[in-house]
Amino acid sequence: MRSCLTFCVMFLMAASSISSAQLVTRCADDAVAATDALGRNAWAANCGYVTPQARDFFDADGDYLVFTTGCSRVGCSPALPVTALAPCVSDLVKLGLCKNAFAVSVSSFESGVSVASPRGVELCPDSGTCQFAYVTGTPITMSLTSTRNVADCLQFSGWQGACAGQSSSCSLVVNSDVSARAVWSRISGCIPR
Repeated sequence: MRSCLTFCVMFLMAASSISSAQLVTRCADDAVAATDALGRNAWAANCGYVTPQARDFFDADGDYLVFTTGCSRVGCSPALPVTALAPCVSDLVKLGLCKNAFAVSVSSFESGVSVASPRGVELCPDSGTCQFAYVTGTPITMSLTSTRNVADCLQFSGWQGACAGQSSSCSLVVNSDVSARAVWSRISGCIPR
């Protein structure tokens, strides 16, 4: 009996450690900013994954629900909504709760930007602004896909915001909401095509 009790306790501790590690990984892979967290919780309540009372408690505590599969980033399967009225996704298994993540906004109107983090590389196309979410302490590197646009006679001249003073490849650790904007200047003597 004593050996069974010891084995059972050790098994439960190991299972708990595996679940905790899986939750940490899912929180990093499915990081969502505060407004998206509210939408995820409302969606989960509307689809029957949590009660409205649980949703309100999670919202008040800055938490959001994650599942064993899926996330809200582009390319995830299944794609998990962050708006209350989005269609339900069936057969999800609840894993636990994560804290709201921080928003990283990046824009460049002459070149795309790649954002590398431990979860992989995400792309922001040129002529736009993109927003990504990362948990506290995530190291990221934002890199322009090109530093010159000869057709328009423009070249990268620096960053505004969180990457100010860095080269076309900007590294930082996310500990708050941040934004970075690539600034372009005319190439001297160049004639636009």
